[in-house]
Amino acid sequence: MLERFREYIKENELVSSGERVLLAVSGGVDSVVMLDLFHRAGYAVAVAHVNFQLRGEESDEDERFVRLLAKKYGINCFVKKINTNWYATENKLSIQEAAREIRYQWFEKICKKEGFKHVAVGHNADDQIETFFINLLRGSGVSGLKGIPVKRDLIIRPLLFADRQEIEQYAKKHNLNFREDSSNLSDKYLRNRIRHHLLPELQKINEDYRQSLGKSIRHLAEDDRLLEYFIAEKQKELFTFERDTIEISVKTLKEFPDVCSLLFYLLKEYGFNREVTDSVCEALQKTETGKIFYSDVFRMLMDREYLILKSKTPVRDEGEFYIRQAGDALDVPFQLISEIIENPKNILFKNDPSVAYFDLEKLTFPLVVRKWKTGDRFVPFGMKGSKLISDYLIDNKASRFEKENVYVMESAGKIIWVIGYRASDDFKVTEETKKVIVFRVNLVSTGG
Repeated sequence: MLERFREYIKENELVSSGERVLLAVSGGVDSVVMLDLFHRAGYAVAVAHVNFQLRGEESDEDERFVRLLAKKYGINCFVKKINTNWYATENKLSIQEAAREIRYQWFEKICKKEGFKHVAVGHNADDQIETFFINLLRGSGVSGLKGIPVKRDLIIRPLLFADRQEIEQYAKKHNLNFREDSSNLSDKYLRNRIRHHLLPELQKINEDYRQSLGKSIRHLAEDDRLLEYFIAEKQKELFTFERDTIEISVKTLKEFPDVCSLLFYLLKEYGFNREVTDSVCEALQKTETGKIFYSDVFRMLMDREYLILKSKTPVRDEGEFYIRQAGDALDVPFQLISEIIENPKNILFKNDPSVAYFDLEKLTFPLVVRKWKTGDRFVPFGMKGSKLISDYLIDNKASRFEKENVYVMESAGKIIWVIGYRASDDFKVTEETKKVIVFRVNLVSTGG
C-alpha cells in the first residue's frame, strides 16, 4: 500500500519535492493510516486536530490521542478547541457546515503562518462513493456526481485510491491504534445510512461495485471538465460586460436546445442554484420582464432583451454633490469634468449622451448632482413640454438596474441634465449665447 500511496501522489502531482504538508488528523483510522504512510514515505509533515466539543469527554479523548500520536512520530501538533454548537448558532449554520467552515479556515491560517503548501485529508474511495449517492439523492447534476476532487486549492486527498477495508487491514498489519467515532454508528446522518444499508446491498448485487462506480465517477469528472470548457467558451460568446453589469442576450440564449441546463451552468459560478435558474428559465419562456432573481452575492434582472447580472450591493442614496463654480470637477460618484468655451462659434457639437453643453449665463452655481427621484421632471432637449424622468427612462428602455444609477444635475432647483442621457432644452446653447460650459462624464465608476 505504501508504494501505491507514493505512486498516487506522483501521478496526481499532489506534493512536490521539499514541500511541507499539514495532515488533518481526527484520530480515526483513515487519518491515522494517512499519517503513517506520509511518515514512512519520508515527507515533512505536521498534524492539525480540531476538538469540536460535540461529544463531550469523547472529543477530549480524541484530542489527547492525537497529541500523543504526534509525539510518537516526533512531529508538531496544532490543536484548536471550539464550541461548535455556539459557532453554528452565531453564524446560522448547520453543525456540519459550521464544522467544515471552522476546520478549513483554521487549516488555511496555519498554512499561511507556518509555510505548509498543502493540507492532506483522509477521504478514501468509500467516502467517494458515499458522496456520489448523497449528491444523487439530492438531485445533483454532473458537477455534484463527479465525486470528491483529488486536490483543490490547499486541500489534497492522497487516500482516494484505497477503500475502507484496505485501510483497516493496513492499520491491523502495522499495529496502528486509532479512535472510533461513536457518531459513525448512528443512522442520524444520511452518509451513515448509505454506508450501513445501501452499500452492503450493492455488495450483494455486484461484488466489484466499488471498481464499477469508481470508473463511472472518473468518467463523470472527465465529462465535467469538458463541460466546464464548453461553458467557458459559451460565456465568451453570450456575456457582454457593461460597466458593472453582465448582459446575456435573451434572443441568442433561446437558440440553444436546452436553455434551462445551459442557464444553470452559465450562472452557477455566480452563486445561482438549479432551483433559481429553473425559475429564470420559466420566466424566460413566459417573457416575464422586470423580475429579479437572487443568489447570495448577485442579482439578475429579466429585462426585455437581456438577462442583466449585477453584484448584490445595496442600492445607496449617496446624497448630493456640488459643482461650486464653473470649471470645477467631480471624482465621486463618477468622474465629471467641465470646460468653459469663450467663443461658441468654434464648438463642434457632438451627439454624445456623456457630453452636455449649456449656456453658462443661464446657470446658477453651485450646481447639484444627485440621484433622480420619483416626481422629478425636466424638458428634454428638442422638446417644449416637461416630462417625468421615470417616463423618459421607460421610453429609453433603461433597465431597472440602470435606473438605480441615474443621476441628475440641478441649477437653482431645476434639472438641467439627466446625466448620461439628455440635457434640458431650457439651458441650451443659442445664437445669443456668449459663453458655453461643457460637461463630460465617465460613468464607469458609478457605484450601485
